[in-house]
Amino acid sequence: MSNQQEKKLFANRLNKALADANHPISPTYIANEFNNRYDGQSISVQSANNWLLGKAIPNQDKLAVLAIWLNVSNQWLRFGDTNNSLISSSGFNSADMDYFLKFRRLTNTQKKIISDLIDELIQ
Repeated sequence: MSNQQEKKLFANRLNKALADANHPISPTYIANEFNNRYDGQSISVQSANNWLLGKAIPNQDKLAVLAIWLNVSNQWLRFGDTNNSLISSSGFNSADMDYFLKFRRLTNTQKKIISDLIDELIQ
């Protein structure tokens, strides 16, 4: 399979995952939502657009964030393997993983505040 075919198939899976999760298929939306979850360098709207149009495939760390956000496996999103469920077998749901990704972006002080609040709520 050619590299261009792989990119197009990735774009099809990304579009399907977005639609299945009731997210808009919009590069601006994807860039904003992705950047809220990713603790590395932000992506541009153009990068998200390239993913949607099959012009590019994100690298592994970005692919992992997309997969968690969209509740699909990395393997399915990247290669189209048959098992596309990520979270159902782990006991976590996509909201749990979404909170985790956002928590990772907080400063240590903010993490301490959230941890203390959680400890207080579960007592």
